[in-house]
Amino acid sequence: MIWILFTVILTSCVSFWLGYRRLFFLYQVTLRKFLLFSLITLSIYSLLLLLFKIEILSEAIAAAIITNVYSSMFGFFAGSTVTQYSTRVNSGKILYCNRTFISEYVPVIVALVMILFGIYRSSLFIDLPVTPIRLSSGLSLFIIGIWGITLRPVPEFRINGIVLLDSVIDWDNMLSYQWFTEEILEIEYTQDDSIRSFKTLIPAEDQLTVERLLSKRMREKLEEDN
Repeated sequence: MIWILFTVILTSCVSFWLGYRRLFFLYQVTLRKFLLFSLITLSIYSLLLLLFKIEILSEAIAAAIITNVYSSMFGFFAGSTVTQYSTRVNSGKILYCNRTFISEYVPVIVALVMILFGIYRSSLFIDLPVTPIRLSSGLSLFIIGIWGITLRPVPEFRINGIVLLDSVIDWDNMLSYQWFTEEILEIEYTQDDSIRSFKTLIPAEDQLTVERLLSKRMREKLEEDN
């Protein structure tokens, strides 16, 4: 039991550090990478299940592996949550954000459901016995819900940049902006030594505010370059 506790603490700490260092961002996740990761995960799971079925892996070892997987998920998303919260705080106050019911409350509702299910899964407040697998899986779901609350599906225009999902676009990295349609704004920027862009909906009543904000930032950038 001691060695299981030691490995759980170790994997949680290592994965927390990896999540805190933000080795990847959501914009870097492509369909190909996601499918490859899913294939590798499924293959490893199938191999472990096979080894368990043919009794090469004992029940104790299988439980320890599963517990460590859940613990690594908990650590990674906990570290990522801390970094995302710090990023949002360090980006300054919000200058503009197109808040709607769908963008503001639906993600929070989904996150709260995961948080409540994680608490239930951990068996801390129900009559089921608390086991390492139940506790670690419940905590992983709980922290994923907390992590989801720190995400915003719409860009936030802040003092020090634009917060887009889990990353920040510095104002110095903004290249240009244009109205793709009457209410769709397209912003072009540099990130990871490449040119990227995103589109977002701006209601007609807010377009003047956003136009003034972006034109001011572009003027400041040109003055700094000169």
